[in-house]
Amino acid sequence: MPANTIDAMRALMAPRSVAVVGATERADASSSYVMKNLMRFGYQGKIIPVHPKAEAVFGYRAAPSLRALDAAPDVAVIGIAADKVIAALEEAGSTGVKAAVVLASGFAELDEAGRERQRQLVEIAGRYGMAICGPNCLGLFNLTSGAALYSSSLSANLQKGRFAILSHSGASAIALGNTARFGLSHIVSSGNSAATDIPAYLEFLASDEDTGTVGIVIEAIRAPEELAAAMEKMHAANKPVIALRAGRSSRGAQATAAHTGSLAGSNDAYRAFFRRTGIIEVPDMDGFMETATLCLTLKTRPVKPGVAIVGVSGGGVAHVSDVADEAGLSMPDLRPETVAKMKTLLPSFATPQNPLDTTGIVFADGQIYRDVLTAVSEDPSIGLIVASQDAPVGLDDFCACEYLGIAQAVSDYAEAGKAPIVFMSNLSSGHHPAVEGKLSNVPVLRGTKSALTAIKSLIDQNRLVSWPGAAASDRKSLPAGALTERQAKNLLAAEGLPVPQQYLVTSADKAASAAAKLSFPVVMKIESPDIQHKTEAGGVKLGVASEPEVRQAFDAIMASARAYAPDADLRGVSVQEMVTGGVEALVGLVRHEPFGFGLVVGIGGVLVELVNDSAFDLLPIDLARADAMIGKTKLASLLEGYRGSPRADRQALAKLLVKLSDFAARYGDDIEAVDLNPVAVLPDGEGVRILDALIIARAKT
Repeated sequence: MPANTIDAMRALMAPRSVAVVGATERADASSSYVMKNLMRFGYQGKIIPVHPKAEAVFGYRAAPSLRALDAAPDVAVIGIAADKVIAALEEAGSTGVKAAVVLASGFAELDEAGRERQRQLVEIAGRYGMAICGPNCLGLFNLTSGAALYSSSLSANLQKGRFAILSHSGASAIALGNTARFGLSHIVSSGNSAATDIPAYLEFLASDEDTGTVGIVIEAIRAPEELAAAMEKMHAANKPVIALRAGRSSRGAQATAAHTGSLAGSNDAYRAFFRRTGIIEVPDMDGFMETATLCLTLKTRPVKPGVAIVGVSGGGVAHVSDVADEAGLSMPDLRPETVAKMKTLLPSFATPQNPLDTTGIVFADGQIYRDVLTAVSEDPSIGLIVASQDAPVGLDDFCACEYLGIAQAVSDYAEAGKAPIVFMSNLSSGHHPAVEGKLSNVPVLRGTKSALTAIKSLIDQNRLVSWPGAAASDRKSLPAGALTERQAKNLLAAEGLPVPQQYLVTSADKAASAAAKLSFPVVMKIESPDIQHKTEAGGVKLGVASEPEVRQAFDAIMASARAYAPDADLRGVSVQEMVTGGVEALVGLVRHEPFGFGLVVGIGGVLVELVNDSAFDLLPIDLARADAMIGKTKLASLLEGYRGSPRADRQALAKLLVKLSDFAARYGDDIEAVDLNPVAVLPDGEGVRILDALIIARAKT
C-alpha cells in the first residue's frame, strides 16, 4: 500500500481528530448520532462540529466551514444531503483532510444522477488521495479509541476484542456486531464502497495490533487483484478472513456456452476465488459466528485433518458423526495402541472407536474423561478433538452441576493436550452459563452443522494466495467472424491441443477422396458459421464406412442443412477422422467477471445435463490443480476403468486442461467461452482427442 494510502487509511480507521460536517442536535439527523456516539464512547481525540451558523453543537465549539479551521482534521464525517456532498468533499480534500465518511444515500444505488455523483466522489478521492467510507453507509467504529463515526445507535454492551467486521450491509454489521459471542476491534459499514473497498480495509487491519481475525459481509468483488494482494498481507500476519457473501441466489449461471455455462455459475467463480485466496466462506450468519469463534479462540491449528468425536452417548456421537460425514470431515479409525489404552480406562461394555462414547462413567469421575482425551490426542491420525456435550441453557443450576466435571476435564486437557480441542453443543442455543464458565481457554461452538462446517473450513483453508498467475506475453487474436467447428479445431491444434484429422470439402467427389486419406469409417459434419447445433440440422453423419456412403452422406448433409437454415452460409462438409472408444469428457472455458476465465471439467457427451457432474476452478491452473479438478468429479471413476473398462489416460486429460488454460491466456481478450464436448479420453497412454469444439467470440465494445 502506498504511503499516502496508509496515511489516509490510518486517518479513517484511527483518527486523532474528527470534523462532523452538518453537525446538529436534531435527534433524527445522521450527524447527531455521530456526535452523540463520539461523546458516549469516550473518544479522546478532537471533535469539531462544522455548521455555517451554529456557535456550538452539544457543547463543542463549531466552525463555519472546514476552510475556517487552523489545521485539517484527520477525517471529515459528511452528514448532509447527497446533493451537497460533492462540494463538501472538494472542500475537505483541498484543505488537506485525508479521509471522509459519507453517510448520505442517493448515489449509484439510486439513479443516473446518483451514479454521476458517485463518479465525482471517486474522482475527488483519487485526486486528493482520500480514503472514503461510503457513501450510503452507517459508518465505522474503532472500539479501542472510541472513534464512533457511526450514524446509528451503538449498544453499550459491545465488548472490545480482536475481531473486526467489514460489511457492505449496514443491517448485517449491526446483527453480527451484537451477537455477544466475541469482542470487537472495529465495525465498518461501508455501503457502496465507491472509493475505498474491502481490500483497503484488510490491508490496514493486517498491521493493526488490535485485530486478530476479520469477518467480511460482501455483496460483490470489484477488484479481485487488490483483494488477493490484501489477503497475502493477512496471511503473512496470520490473521484469518471469513466471508459471508450476500446475493448468491440472485445470480444465475452465465450460460454463454451450451454446456459449460450451465455447469459453472458465478457462485462457482466466487467460491473458487475464495479458495485460491484463502478466504473462509461461510453459508450463513450462524456459520459466521461459529467460524469467527473458532478462529479467535483456537490456540493452535490442527496439523492433521483427522477429527475425533468424543461424547457420553452412543446415539449422540452417532448423530454428530452423521453431520461430520455430510460436512466432509475425516474421522479416521483409532490405531490399535489407542484402542488398547481406551480399554484400560473405560468399562468393559464400552466400544473404543471413533466416534467414541465414553459412557456415563465420566460424570462420576472427570479425570477419566481427561485421560481419554489425552489418549485420543496421542493417536497419530488425530489432528483435532470435538468434545460433543450438550448442557442446555434451560437446566437449573443443580442439574447443570452434573456437567461441570466434564467441562473442567476439557479445560484441563486444553492446557497440556497434544491435539487442539473444541467443546460443542448440538444445540444452537448453546450451553448453560455455568458450563461455559469453565471453558474460557477452549473454543465453545454451538449447533452441530455450523460448528462442524466451521471446523472443516479451518482445516481445509488455503493460506497461500494462488491467483492470479502471470499474464501471457504472447497475446493473440481470433480470426474475424464466427468460427466453425473445423476452424475452432484448427486454432486449438495450432496451440498444441489434440484434435482428429479433418478436411473441408465442397463436393461428393472431394469428400470421397478425403475419406480415403483418413481410412474408413469417418465422421462428416456440415461446415457453417450459422449452424451451431449441427445434429438438429441433420448435419452430422457418424461411422460412414465406404466411398458410396460418403458421397450419399455429403448430398444428404447439404440438403438437410439447407432445409434447416435456408439463409445459412454453407461452406461444405468437414470430413474427419473417427475416434472410437475411451471415456467422454466435457472441458470448457467460461468468463466470469471480474475474475476472468474459469475452467470446467466433467462427464461429457449426451449425458452432460443428466449427470450434471463437473469441477470448476479459476485460471490459470497447473498440472497438479488440473488433476485435482478431475479427482473431484465422477469422471475420475470412469477414467479408472469402470466395470471392466480399460483405464483411460487421465494424465493426458490433465495436460489438456493446462493447455486450454494457456490458450485462454493467449486468446482471452477475444473469447467469451469455449465448449469442448465431447473430449474422448482414450485408453491409458493413447492420449485424448477433441471431438467437437465451440469457440464463442467476445462481443466487441
